[in-house]
Amino acid sequence: MALPIKKEKLNKAFFLLSIIIIAILAILLFQKRFHLYFKKSPFSLKLVRIIGSADKLKGPAGVAFGKRNNVYVVDSGNSRIVKFNIKGAYIRQWGIEGKATGEFMVPLFATVSEKSGNIYIVDSGNSRIQVFQPDGSFVSQFGISKNSKRILVEPTFIGFAYDKIYVANSGSDNIMIYLKNGQFYERKGNSSIQGGAGAVSSAAAPNNSNANQPNGNSSNNTGANAGNNSPKNGTPAGASQGNNTTAPPAQAASQVQFKKPVGIAFSKKYIYISDYSLSEILVFNRQFDYIGSIGTPGEAGYQLYHPVGIVYKNGYLYVANYGRSILTVFKLNNGYNVLKAYNFGTPGVGRDNFNHESNITISLNGKYLAVADTNNNRVLIYRIFGAK
Repeated sequence: MALPIKKEKLNKAFFLLSIIIIAILAILLFQKRFHLYFKKSPFSLKLVRIIGSADKLKGPAGVAFGKRNNVYVVDSGNSRIVKFNIKGAYIRQWGIEGKATGEFMVPLFATVSEKSGNIYIVDSGNSRIQVFQPDGSFVSQFGISKNSKRILVEPTFIGFAYDKIYVANSGSDNIMIYLKNGQFYERKGNSSIQGGAGAVSSAAAPNNSNANQPNGNSSNNTGANAGNNSPKNGTPAGASQGNNTTAPPAQAASQVQFKKPVGIAFSKKYIYISDYSLSEILVFNRQFDYIGSIGTPGEAGYQLYHPVGIVYKNGYLYVANYGRSILTVFKLNNGYNVLKAYNFGTPGVGRDNFNHESNITISLNGKYLAVADTNNNRVLIYRIFGAK
């Protein structure tokens, strides 16, 4: 009797093992199909979370992703930094209004060092950059100098690229560059901008696609080459624009001047600067030679009106189109030619609306886009699809 019982147990073991193997293969197949579906899906943004509604945010102007997708909100109206996890749960806060270290006057932007995890805060009202550990402990500050050519004046942005630190020194209409330790390195202003040998035509968004809400849908119309094809008094967003026109010649180097640089984005080869007054994105190579521009000023189609926050990821340039209370996204070729353009959101106070969003950022893994919806006193978190 012992032998049949042993054989029966073996059969049961093999049966259970087979079920486990089949389940594992099914899960792996599902994950592969799931991954391929979203990899091939049309570009879209889906709102997944609203942060800060119950935390009395007041005019949040900046937002940054840290490690583990923690979210740091620059709560400008309350002169503080508030830290949340990706699910929107409050973790901690620090800062009060003032001029001492650890205090803020109109903080506007934040970024996180991938290496150290430290948070760099643009303390605009105090014209300096302050550095903190993830727990809010003060580390250092820079940007204050007795040399008038090295001083920060109402800065609006800080970012890391090419082993340097870049600051949009908006109050002086220039870009300040620092070493990683905060030591001054170089200043790029109107007098130092040169036209590159490979300068291209001004790149405006194609105005022949439908505007979209942030509900996961995206424009499927293909844009023409990067021409200045958006008429200043164009058709409102959502209507067809007809045929595109040929791009004009690139601007002469002497004509390229910062009016109010407020945001910076980086790709491997190019630097993108949003100019609030010009209502354009200026494109430079890493040597700061002027290449061309993206977008045209206006309030129709994919035109830009007082752009503020910008970020580049996987061939897409995301723009907080502040003056229009929408997000405008450009799909780029070769770093500057616009292939497609998308609008997300509409002005308002509802769940899918914006009310003068100031800054945007993308998580380190490229999955999430965070928007500081300033006048709605909240931060919106979107899932990015189809951007690879």
